Amino acid sequence: MSLQIAPEVLPVVIPFLVVQPLVENAVRHGLEGTTGVGNITIRARDRINEAEISVEDDGAGSDPEVIRAALSGVSSGDSVGLGNVDARLRQVYGDPYGLIVETAVDAGTKVTFRIPKYSSGVHASP
Repeated sequence: MSLQIAPEVLPVVIPFLVVQPLVENAVRHGLEGTTGVGNITIRARDRINEAEISVEDDGAGSDPEVIRAALSGVSSGDSVGLGNVDARLRQVYGDPYGLIVETAVDAGTKVTFRIPKYSSGVHASP
């Protein structure tokens, strides 16, 4: 696993249970069952008034239609996590702040989201 975190985003508060399910998906759906060594990279970049966070794996990838269904709330089972994270981000910050998923079968997956660096009403969990 590789972490690339810009110092400017270290104090940014990320809502509870946003990053963890994305990392879990990368391990469980991206790397599980692959041969050889898989890689997961977590990045947090400074984008002036926002932080951009991404979780990327070089594993199995997924059918983009399956991801579209998960984000629209149509799917069930293993795809619930992505839909829940997307809904949580949109509920806290508004529709412009949902997940962006880049994937293709056998091409890995990259999930990215942005959050305001300073947002009233968002606090770190205890």
